[in-house]
Order: sequence, then C-alpha cells, then structure tokens
Amino acid sequence: MRSVSDTRGNIDGLERINRTSVREQTLEQLKNFIVSGELGPGGRLPSERALSEALGVGRYSVREAIKILEAVGLLESRPGDGTFLARRTGEQFGRILGMGLAAWGGAIIEILDARGIVEVEAARAAAERARDEDLGLMRQELERMQRAVQQRDIPQYLGGDMEFHRRVAQASQNAIVWQFVSNLTDLLEEVLQEAKFDEMPAQAEGGASHQDIYLAIAAGESQAAAKAMRRHIQFTTEVWQTMISLTAGEE
Repeated sequence: MRSVSDTRGNIDGLERINRTSVREQTLEQLKNFIVSGELGPGGRLPSERALSEALGVGRYSVREAIKILEAVGLLESRPGDGTFLARRTGEQFGRILGMGLAAWGGAIIEILDARGIVEVEAARAAAERARDEDLGLMRQELERMQRAVQQRDIPQYLGGDMEFHRRVAQASQNAIVWQFVSNLTDLLEEVLQEAKFDEMPAQAEGGASHQDIYLAIAAGESQAAAKAMRRHIQFTTEVWQTMISLTAGEE
C-alpha cells in the first residue's frame, strides 16, 4: 500500500491558487478600465446594468465596486445624471499621492486587519453593554463626521472617524478592549500622518456604515453590530487597497 507521501509525487513546487471574490475582480476590472484612458476626465461611466452585462456579474457587485472607486476620488456620482470619471486621471492621482502611501500602505492594511479582529467583537459587546452616555458620545462623532463631509474637511472627518471607534470600544465596558482599540487607532493616526493623508484626494464614505454600527448598538442588536463593524472595516480596507494599487505604478 502506498503511503500518503508517495501519492504526492513531485507537487511540492506548486503553490495554492488564491480565490478572488467576484466583487474583487469587478473592482479590479473597473479600476483598470478607468485608469486605462478609455474614458476622458469627466466622462460618463456606463450604467450599472451595462457594466453588469459586460462583466457577467450581478449589479450588486458593480455597485459596491463603484462605491469604493468613489471613495478614493476616481468617480463622482451625480444624482439623476449618472456616475462620471473625476477630472483627475489615474496617472495624475498617483503623482499627487506621491511616495507616502506607497511606503506606508502595508502598515495601514495590517493595522486595519488587526482592528477588524478586535473591533468586531468590541461592537458586539457594546450592543449588549452600552450606556446612554456612550450612545450620546457616539452620536456626537457621527454629527462631526457629517459636518466634515458637507465641508469636505477630510482631517476633521478622520478625527471623528477615529474617535467614533474609540467610543464603541469604550461602550464595551471592558478597559482592556478599549486600550487595544485606542492603541491601534493611535497607531493608524500616526501612520496616516506619515503618509501625508491630508494631501490625498480621498473622499469620505459619508458616515453611512458608521451610522449602521451606531443604530445596531443603540438597538442592542449584538449580531447586527458585529456584522456592521465587519462590513465597515472590510469596505475601508478595500478603499485603502485600491489607493495603494493606484500608487504602485508611480514607484
């Protein structure tokens, strides 16, 4: 009888193939289409239906990819008119960002990964333990982010974003969890400063996913709070991954 090792043959040199989600492939194709120059600055993107048919994917995947490309400033949505390529082309985008993000991108993604591991459970605990004063502090930060979006004040938005996450951790009523999240948030702020985030043409996501987290916590729905936090961290990570990939060619 042949041993398990005998049946392997000469396959040690093979590498496992990474599975890529439909949404990730959709995002990659749309990003490449935009930066290729097929559309001129200010050009109108085909409709969601047309893109969905061309790519052979559902409209949800197209819609989510467009949200990410809007968040990094490549696309602009105009209600009633459609979605348009921003006046800034992909090449110009990379030059404006410079080397800061390219150098610090890996650190940003790792910090976000760590935050996802800790903050999903922090949100779950917050939904079970948050006090009225905790909810009030979260609302203050949501309002701060909303004002910043209206004023296109990215640094102010970032400050509200970071503080909101600290408030969620505080609402877990666990000092160790709060310390972990606070330290990770402090580290992310330092890295973004080194990467010259204030100079980046990134667009805030409008607080919508933060609002989802808050509403779930306020309603005491722990599962929904954890899901909303996981979705938020995932979206944020995809936005940063897209910005980093856009700068890669400028190195």
